[in-house]
Amino acid sequence: MKIKHVVASAFTLFSPFVLAHPGHIGPHTTTGFMTGFVHPFTGLDHLSVMIGVGLLAALMGGKAVSRLPMAFIGIMVVGGALGVAGMVLPGIEMGIALSVIGMGAMLLAGGRLSEKLATGLVMAFALFHGMAHGMEMPLDAQAMEYFTGFVLATAILHVSGIALGKLVMTSAINQRVMHVVGIVMAAFGGVLMLS
Repeated sequence: MKIKHVVASAFTLFSPFVLAHPGHIGPHTTTGFMTGFVHPFTGLDHLSVMIGVGLLAALMGGKAVSRLPMAFIGIMVVGGALGVAGMVLPGIEMGIALSVIGMGAMLLAGGRLSEKLATGLVMAFALFHGMAHGMEMPLDAQAMEYFTGFVLATAILHVSGIALGKLVMTSAINQRVMHVVGIVMAAFGGVLMLS
């Protein structure tokens, strides 16, 4: 199934909840698109995981280069719709911190995971990140604009991670660089859990 079909299905399935929910945490704004677009760039937790997905996809190569980012975005949209509708899992911040640790560990493993396991973990991470995005949609934002903004920003971060990963892989020190990135990311996730 293509990502556009997953995204369209998620919007169709959850649109009544998205448009009917009375309110969310976050600053008020007149444009949902810009608020949604900026959101993934404003937190190191979101930034690190979204770039990490791209790095991991580049490391794994093959079909993972497109499958991992598409899986993340598809489930993130579902999580976002659930967040807007108020149907969220407890411990979202803990889930996001664990996703940072998990992404660091996956990068530390150097892409030696099965594609199915990597995709499953990436989808679990995306659910928590999507719920956080949805919960923080401003009261006066249009859901479609807000979702379009954060989906586009996420795609840009994934593509940046893929490009960076491919650049690093052409270097003679590629293993060391990815190990350092993995260790730093996992340590950052540990700090998030403690704060």
